[in-house]
Amino acid sequence: MNIQAQMCGIILLVIMFLFYKKYESLRLGTQIAFQVLMAGMLLCVFCDMLSIWAIVKLLLDHRIAVLVICKIYLMTIVLVGLLGFLYECSDVYGGQKKFVRITMIACSVFLAECIVIACLPIGIYKMGRVVYTAGPSVLSTYAFAGSFVVSNVIFTIRKRKQGNPRRSQVILFWMGMWFAAAFTQFLNNELLLVGYAGALGVLVIFFRLENPEYLTDRTTGLFNQDALLLYAQKLYNGEKNFAVISVWWSLGVNQADEGAKEQAVMLAFARRLPKFVSTKIFKMGDDEVWLIFEELEHAADNVEKLKSYMEYGRRELGGMAQVEYTYLSDTTLVNDYQEMVHLMQYARWKSREHSVSNFMQVDSSFVEQMRQEKRMEQMLDEAMKEDRIEVFYQPIYSTKQKKFVSAEALVRMRDRDGKLVPPGSFISVAEANGKILPLGEIVFDKVCRFFTRESLEQYGLHYIEVNLSVIQCGYSGLADDYINIMEKYQINPRYINLEITESASMAAKKTLLENMRRLMEYGVYFSLDDFGTGQSNLNYIVDMPVNIIKFDREMSQAFFRDEKAKYVMNAAMQMIHGMKLKIVSEGIETKDQYLAMEELAIDYIQGYYFSKPLPEAEFLTFLQENNEEIVKNA
Repeated sequence: MNIQAQMCGIILLVIMFLFYKKYESLRLGTQIAFQVLMAGMLLCVFCDMLSIWAIVKLLLDHRIAVLVICKIYLMTIVLVGLLGFLYECSDVYGGQKKFVRITMIACSVFLAECIVIACLPIGIYKMGRVVYTAGPSVLSTYAFAGSFVVSNVIFTIRKRKQGNPRRSQVILFWMGMWFAAAFTQFLNNELLLVGYAGALGVLVIFFRLENPEYLTDRTTGLFNQDALLLYAQKLYNGEKNFAVISVWWSLGVNQADEGAKEQAVMLAFARRLPKFVSTKIFKMGDDEVWLIFEELEHAADNVEKLKSYMEYGRRELGGMAQVEYTYLSDTTLVNDYQEMVHLMQYARWKSREHSVSNFMQVDSSFVEQMRQEKRMEQMLDEAMKEDRIEVFYQPIYSTKQKKFVSAEALVRMRDRDGKLVPPGSFISVAEANGKILPLGEIVFDKVCRFFTRESLEQYGLHYIEVNLSVIQCGYSGLADDYINIMEKYQINPRYINLEITESASMAAKKTLLENMRRLMEYGVYFSLDDFGTGQSNLNYIVDMPVNIIKFDREMSQAFFRDEKAKYVMNAAMQMIHGMKLKIVSEGIETKDQYLAMEELAIDYIQGYYFSKPLPEAEFLTFLQENNEEIVKNA
């Protein structure tokens, strides 16, 4: 029965070895340590079988040889304990100098223990078909192997936050199972369970952690994202400089609804990439792969190959296809593998700004730009938590009523020293990382609170304009969130005017229209902001149920310096007024500009001629001083 159990253990280990050979290896520290552990476990089980055979067949005629074989088997038990400990250490310290020191110390201890096992006497017993060993040498083996098991358990528990949590769980399970088998065998020497239990433990580790399929994308055969993270971590831990190239592609707008065909072509595109370059390739998504080169010269040589690949990709994907890539030629520019991954993702997000040539080589200035935005993201998070978000108000003047009847709410942020941070430096960051939604709610909450607390209608204000970003317009819960805030402050919805942009109406028109419908039913008004920028289209005015059109600053200023712009603005103004909509002209900075807009019958004027954006207290003072009588010098 003992021979059959050991044979099963050997078969399991051999199958695992053969399975491993089917897949390309990343040579990760844990992979190498696990393969060494498998080899050690295979040696242990083999020596267990060999010792049984030797006792049965050679004991009478070759007793010394049997003693040597049995003691070698005992040493392999301690060896497995050592390798199990080093396997867990490879996860926590893989690639670091500390792992080398721990390995040297542990191996020295193992060699000393082997000498002790070799010197101590051993008893060999044979009773029919039952054979086993006992004596001081065996007891020392239990003690030495147990010391490695206990050390592994303590180390795993103490370092569980530094390594893979799942690996820690599996190691503890294996150590527990192996200890239970050893304890059972210690009480009943006839049951040879240690080798078989160890093989089963290795099998559990294989299926839970070390199965190569877990690091492979099944559709393309390339490595997956998990493999990329582990491999990059290994290279950084080993302080090895390397290069990264990310390649991504997309079909043209006219081909975007081809569905299954699009996916099939893109898969074929990814699968053929290894024919162009010889390196480790990782599939990061359905439309993106990353290539890692450990030899920097090899990366530089492959840049030209990738350019040929891009041309090939365009032909394969169709004439409207785009294939782009980012090249990080020196990973010492970033601190660790996590920042490296963030950098490459950031570069793709920024690709719309550099995609003229479909290529970008990351340099130190780009890395610093990313870090600045990261710091700004952190500053924004802290400001929102610490209530350092403020709302400033820029008054809007009515040319007919000759007073200030509304204002635009503009978000501002202060740093911890109380200094204002330029809006352009944090709003784009908020839009990029999704923080624009909570930021927008903070602004809207402060506007509603300010209007009701100060009863702004008594100062002649009819409404406050609040901007909506593109992200907010595409958020399906916008109407619910804003209605809840208005109900919280019991504000009359007629005092709220929400500003949308032309780009917002393009990006998420269906969601936007549904939000507008619900908010308009509640009583909120809408205006179309920044008319004249971006993809201007007069049909937006027809499609969007807005009450006010705002000419942006560039369009207003162009009126005074360009005859064509003046003609366009006159035509647009007549059309808008013909639709019974109101017009706000932004960016008016001088008296002459104001008089010209008033002569054109522009309904509302906004700009530095009247006032810059003001904090709450100054805005109230401004209203008190200017709405008591007709604006002077107008």
